Amino acid sequence: MLKRIDFWFIMNREKKPKELWSMNGKKMNFVAVDVETANSDPGSICQVGVAVVESAEITGVWTQLVDPRDFFDPANVAIHGIGANMVEGCPVFEDIHGRMLDFMKGIVVSHTLFDLHSISRAFESCGKRLNYGHWLDSAKIARRAWPERYARRGYGLAEVAGNLGISFRHHDAGEDAKAAAEIVLRACADTGLDIEKWLGRVKLPIRKKSRAKFRGAGRKARRAGRRKL
Repeated sequence: MLKRIDFWFIMNREKKPKELWSMNGKKMNFVAVDVETANSDPGSICQVGVAVVESAEITGVWTQLVDPRDFFDPANVAIHGIGANMVEGCPVFEDIHGRMLDFMKGIVVSHTLFDLHSISRAFESCGKRLNYGHWLDSAKIARRAWPERYARRGYGLAEVAGNLGISFRHHDAGEDAKAAAEIVLRACADTGLDIEKWLGRVKLPIRKKSRAKFRGAGRKARRAGRRKL
């Protein structure tokens, strides 16, 4: 008999930052996802987590243990604490792929693109097609929202969340997904950009002004060089 280890938490609605009150709720809907893997194969997913954001509020978190049908590397177990005995009788990824697709119809956030790569591999392994709306990397968002701190380094999930005062249990997929969602909401509040505007902003340089100044300085140097000739 299939054993379901399926957790769905409905979040207590907290006051959203004042800066988000005036934003169009439609533009502040997204999900954040995270996965844990059994070994170095990105497709060996043993836990998935999804945090749902509606109108700039985290309204629920879904966490599911998954039988990866693969071995558990002690190094991975030491990180997330999930072992073979914990996923015995749990659904395999193919059993939950439909629910994952339902969550990922709109904007999807993950902290770095490892989770996208991992989920893509898991879909490929079970012969299913992965479809999603738009994928956003919350690490890229953090680097652009707070470039003075994260432009070059220190933009890992635990460090960014810790600096922002976000408490969570690291390497639990549901907790990590929720933390990524909170980072994005904080970035939206601090920059005034809604989630759809971030789709375009992450494609631009981290420091737009400094890059423009650099180009301007380069042009001046070239002109000076030509005058000397």
